[in-house]
Amino acid sequence: MPQVLTLRIKPALLAKVSSRAARLGLDRGQYVRDLLERDVAQDDPRSPRRFASEDFVGSVPLGLGPYTNDRVRDAVRTRLRAAREKNR
Repeated sequence: MPQVLTLRIKPALLAKVSSRAARLGLDRGQYVRDLLERDVAQDDPRSPRRFASEDFVGSVPLGLGPYTNDRVRDAVRTRLRAAREKNR
């Protein structure tokens, strides 16, 4: 059974966290869990480095539901390939 973690944060920070989670299509708890898991994984040399598509939210209109690493990578790859073909 999962353990419960309680945090005390200022209301302004809570509002920013909620807003960021909503933009990413996550609930606040999942957003915080993902941040914690990513931070802990950075110290693990066996953990593969992951592409952080959160930095690109809104930069590629997918129209396919939530932004995920795979969807953003595919969209960016397709656009770059098309640009390369056009500039030949």
